[in-house]
Amino acid sequence: PPPPPIMGAEEASVGIECNANSAEGFRAILKERYTDFVVNEIDQDGEVVHLTTLDASIDDEIDEMEQQKRQKFASPAVERAEGDKPEQKNVSSEPTPTPHDTTAPEIVSAEADTLLNEKIESAVTEFTKLAGAEEAARLKTFLEQPGVLSPAPEGSEAPSALVLGSSNDKAYRTSLHVFFNSHFQLTTDSVEPSAGGEGSGVTKKDSKKPHLCIRVHPKHTKGKKGGGDKKRGRDEGNDNNWKGHKRWPMDLPQYLEFTLCKENKETQDAMGVISRILRTKPRDFGFAGTKDRRGVTSQRMTLHKVRASRLAKLKLFQMKVGNFKYVDRELGLGDLKGNLFTLTLRGIEGGTEETVTRAVNELKLSGVINYFGLQRFGTHAIGTHEIGAALLRGAWAEVHDLILRPRDGDNGDAAAARVIYKETGDAAAALKRMPRFCTAERGLLEALGRCDKNDLVNPLSGIPRTTRKMYVHAYQSYMWNKAASERVRRHGLSRPVAGDLIVEDSMLQYAGEDDGDIFSRVREVTEKEAASGAFNITDVVLPLPGNRVIYSESLKSLYEEICKKDGVQLTGFAHTVKEYSFGFLPGAYRKLVIKPDKIEYSFARYSDPNADLTATDLMRVEAGDDSVQALGEDKDGKFLALRLSFALPTSSYATMVIRELMKSTSSQAAHRAMTLADKGEEIAG
Repeated sequence: PPPPPIMGAEEASVGIECNANSAEGFRAILKERYTDFVVNEIDQDGEVVHLTTLDASIDDEIDEMEQQKRQKFASPAVERAEGDKPEQKNVSSEPTPTPHDTTAPEIVSAEADTLLNEKIESAVTEFTKLAGAEEAARLKTFLEQPGVLSPAPEGSEAPSALVLGSSNDKAYRTSLHVFFNSHFQLTTDSVEPSAGGEGSGVTKKDSKKPHLCIRVHPKHTKGKKGGGDKKRGRDEGNDNNWKGHKRWPMDLPQYLEFTLCKENKETQDAMGVISRILRTKPRDFGFAGTKDRRGVTSQRMTLHKVRASRLAKLKLFQMKVGNFKYVDRELGLGDLKGNLFTLTLRGIEGGTEETVTRAVNELKLSGVINYFGLQRFGTHAIGTHEIGAALLRGAWAEVHDLILRPRDGDNGDAAAARVIYKETGDAAAALKRMPRFCTAERGLLEALGRCDKNDLVNPLSGIPRTTRKMYVHAYQSYMWNKAASERVRRHGLSRPVAGDLIVEDSMLQYAGEDDGDIFSRVREVTEKEAASGAFNITDVVLPLPGNRVIYSESLKSLYEEICKKDGVQLTGFAHTVKEYSFGFLPGAYRKLVIKPDKIEYSFARYSDPNADLTATDLMRVEAGDDSVQALGEDKDGKFLALRLSFALPTSSYATMVIRELMKSTSSQAAHRAMTLADKGEEIAG
């Protein structure tokens, strides 16, 4: 018989100790394949996010409208030039180019020269109203040079670009870009003024914006750009990739929203790949939350001022983008209702289909304890909550040691860097070996090299702020888990008891400092309310420590007991560095029990452990067929799998649902060991 299911010691070390029901568990493998863990974001409207199309034709209509606007903008000047022209009988019959033509016609006849000169005169007249007589005179001289609008004589040097007077008025500079694009389709860009200056353009008083010049490039220059000024925001020496000013269409919202579907890739890594190809910055992306790496996930994202057609052309590995639309605001963390999980548990042992069915039905009734999962505490032997506890008690030297000490599982360079620092204390030498992806370690080592040897606090500022906050939040999560387990041991989960906390808002799942007056709506359950059954166990919340949360008498003693073991102060400030004190943090509240929504399940037989049992958005969009099904199912197969889907609110962990269902550990290492054992492979030590 298979070994009995066990709860992992790893989970108990972070306070994950109890279960919400006593149904019999079973043994199975999670995440044997990426398609066994599928996550689809649920947006703020309650819609499940799917990647259904890669089409970027949304830009075709926009571009057509823009072209019509340019024609309309340019037509008055063209009409004036035609209206003032004397009647000519022998003018070439070659049609005049429309304003959206990108290549000037070869002007070879005197009549055509006359027509061009008239167009120049008309445009210069209009430009005088826009930029003044002095700039208009410079423009006329520039436009009349061979090589600007007409081809330069063979062997002659191409004319230099025209750099107009500098201006700190962005609206004025935009109007210049539009003018040249509409009249002559000349390439323009923005540059910093040269040391000598290029005259003075429109100046906006009291504006702190930088003065920039508009540079106008000749149409017939082949790869050569005059002016010599440094281009702002572009790499020098990269002219072949620079195609001049790309005006964002008027009235088009500034953010492109799209669906990202990725496989076996972190959300941050996916953004990094796309930003490097597009030469944008990671901060130009907006997203509602990060998604698991080991799985297939679909989520909405935004990107600032990047067109759909440009993004759709990218050839990306293990990810695709689509379902494009333009929106007025970027996505921010928390801009979602939750996530829909579709999980496949393979190789079911220790339970028949009837046993598994009972476990699923019991899960529907009891829900799960809303523990923070193991992911919250890192993947190393030293948990992030341990570093957080050291920060909260002001043990600065210990913090340095916990972050930099040698640990199991590091790659060669990281392990070598840690040994160097441990044996020599030489931060600079250790930094040279520390890999770039070790951002916290590198930041600390760099700061240690800058700061005085006796200064233990300031080097911590070298660690990214988000990481520093993560350490303290991890300890808050650890305390919450410990408190939740003790609450369940003392009172069970049948009903709320006097002294429990509730929020008078049944929709709450997790509430913190951004939830308005949430802190004023939390109160204790009274003896009378507990006896009458006025509330359900799903109404109960537990605090994450901070200066705005409240504790009942029993809860406060419980939290103080947890803090005492770790030498942490629950209230006020334990030291002078406020950032690392519960007296500085506002705190938050979290539901004790949650009930997964939209639970559905089915069983599948299969023979090939490497075959997919769940279809994903990637499969469907690559096949161009929404009805595509995974082909791994075999009704006569010897293996049994459970396909389970459910929805969870934000900040809740699917691994805790699986733990409750199977009554076994959610540790990735344990599931990996079971996968290798099933394949007959040895587990590396």
